[in-house]
Amino acid sequence: MSAGMFEAISQYLIHDPLIDVVQPQAAVILLISNDDNPSILFTKRAAHLRQHPGEVCFPGGMWEQGDIDLFATAQREVHEEIGLPNTGIQLLGRLPQSHTRAGTPVTPFVASFDPGLPLYASPDELDSIFLVPLSVFKEGIQVREDTFERHGRMIQIPVYHYQGYEIWGFTAAVTAQLLDILTRTNNWSA
Repeated sequence: MSAGMFEAISQYLIHDPLIDVVQPQAAVILLISNDDNPSILFTKRAAHLRQHPGEVCFPGGMWEQGDIDLFATAQREVHEEIGLPNTGIQLLGRLPQSHTRAGTPVTPFVASFDPGLPLYASPDELDSIFLVPLSVFKEGIQVREDTFERHGRMIQIPVYHYQGYEIWGFTAAVTAQLLDILTRTNNWSA
């Protein structure tokens, strides 16, 4: 695959030093496969979990002491959840930090990865791992918009359906930010 798409995306991402971790925070990585059919990697949380059971999300989790920064948090969680080693992740940048409905600040990183590396869904945390090609987002898999109130204002977030999976909430909002970048750069494929 041409590196052109990743270079174009990277120009729209944040590259300044990461914010200090001064409160409970989380980090996720939006992983895009670097192959002929670029796809976003999603996970589905295990049904037995107390928080957000069965929801679609990006690999990631809460910052822990010992993580040197939020990207280290995201890398650690990616390895724990799906087995992808740090060497298999090429950081492109990050999107603006935002908050979940529960108010947790989350920093979404954007990276490419080699889809040929073996991945596994940790049964302690996940039911499955799946890829959604960028091309199907362009073709249209949005089924509705959900409206949420955040700090006194109403925000609309798309909801996507793909092969029985529903992508909504924070995960859909971050996905929409990436899709907006792809639209602005006109880089939907290799």
